[in-house]
Amino acid sequence: MDLSVNKFMDRHLEGQSKAYQFFVARVYLRILPLILTRAFPTLIAGLYNGAVGTKERRINSFLRGSRMWGETVQSMTKAKIHAFNELNIPDKGHLIFSNHVNELDFPFDCYFICKPYLANQVIKKTLFAYWWMKAMGSEVFDNRSNMSIAVSVKNLRKGIKDNSYIVYPEGRNTYSEEIQPLKKGMCKLAFDNKLPIVIILKSGIVSFQEYQKGNTIGYYSCGIVDPTQFSDWDSLRAHVQELMVKGKIELDRLTDELRNQNKEK
Repeated sequence: MDLSVNKFMDRHLEGQSKAYQFFVARVYLRILPLILTRAFPTLIAGLYNGAVGTKERRINSFLRGSRMWGETVQSMTKAKIHAFNELNIPDKGHLIFSNHVNELDFPFDCYFICKPYLANQVIKKTLFAYWWMKAMGSEVFDNRSNMSIAVSVKNLRKGIKDNSYIVYPEGRNTYSEEIQPLKKGMCKLAFDNKLPIVIILKSGIVSFQEYQKGNTIGYYSCGIVDPTQFSDWDSLRAHVQELMVKGKIELDRLTDELRNQNKEK
């Protein structure tokens, strides 16, 4: 990597090994050649459908392109991915809560969950990523002021009529397999707007911080939570936290068993 990329990786991946930093750079630098080759038809289809106003087809085209990126990363890393139960993710009207581990969340969630995101406003700093996220139907939740929150909620209520959105309620990369305390924002958003929550967990992503090939990744659904069954957002958050912690323990056990089976083959 050149000096500028090294400085960028040191700033944004402080505390992570050079091997992991280089690996993350390789993963994200795969996007451009992919767009110019295998994913080029989906780019053209997405641009065309955007130009003629067929929004649903535009979103599906860019989601297919995002899934191709995930497939490329899966092939590059020789990762073994397994769902331990039926994920049953509704196409619209739901928030999809998932644990936020590290920079590999995005390609593998694009591959396995393949839904738009409800992203933090920080994504706007990366113009291409912001453009692609919006093209695949994602919304940006800007919590910098009361006005920006109101606009974000309005956009979400409109968009969720046709989509379900991936959300990372821990609010940051944890670089850990343990579920961290959930932030207030997304839980209160779900409660205030009566948005059902689908909990989809993953295990094994943290292993990429040490080994970049041959890792085993497990996905697991903890079902759907109806926010109207709770008296306030805090009790909703406590319930979702409990489900995620217990579900993650079970998923880690199942993933470890599969990992050991793969080693024996």
